[in-house]
Amino acid sequence: MRELFRKKHELWLRFLFGALSLPSGEMSDRLMDFAGIELRHLKWLAQKMIEEGLDFDWDRENFSIAHISSKGLCESLQEELRKVQRGYGVGELFERMVSDEKYMLFMLEKMHSEDIAISAFDKRLFYEGLDEGSKNALIQFLFEELYKEYELIVTYFYSAMHTDSIHLYKVFEDLINESIYHLKSFALLMAKLGILSLPRVVMKEVYKFEDLKEFLQKGIEEEIAAKEQCLALSQAVKDEELSRFFDFINNQEDYHIVLMQKAIKML
Repeated sequence: MRELFRKKHELWLRFLFGALSLPSGEMSDRLMDFAGIELRHLKWLAQKMIEEGLDFDWDRENFSIAHISSKGLCESLQEELRKVQRGYGVGELFERMVSDEKYMLFMLEKMHSEDIAISAFDKRLFYEGLDEGSKNALIQFLFEELYKEYELIVTYFYSAMHTDSIHLYKVFEDLINESIYHLKSFALLMAKLGILSLPRVVMKEVYKFEDLKEFLQKGIEEEIAAKEQCLALSQAVKDEELSRFFDFINNQEDYHIVLMQKAIKML
């Protein structure tokens, strides 16, 4: 079960970053929907494991997500889907997974008819309107924040699966959704620069902590630091759309802090 969780975790990331690597359009939207389904599978699998007295972790392989065309991406996703399905057990949950992925395989086969070029990994490092200093600051920020948002997603997910409080669960759910949105936004900017990549693996010590209150307090400090970075980038970049985007993210971080303060009060 633990190995299956790891493989499903990898599958979620393959769909998510596959969608983010493609130009916006129907194919990207479809893969993003499938990524959302795989994340729900992960939640249900985690719940089943905990009910059976098991625990899960976020270990995974450092696999490649780079493709030069949508055809290669779809073929890779089909192959990985079939591999994962070999580890399924018997029961209603696994029947649901098989049913979902049967449709995914069908749609991936249909997508083969259209081959779209992928430039998200070509390392072109070009963003129109940015000078060299602003571009370098943006690149460093994106790598740091992509990891931070991924770390928050897996940590809040782990905490949500291990809390008995429905009120805390709802707070964690909001924080997960916010971090997924931020991760997708940062990843799209990385794709535009040709530097899309997977965030590094999150160590167990990060999400299997002893003191939830202490973790949340540190999280507030990190959000404040991220706000300062967003503000600095907003002022540094000479591109109105990008500047407004960082103002937008900066203001969203304010409410993240409110949500974490709310969770602390509940504890």
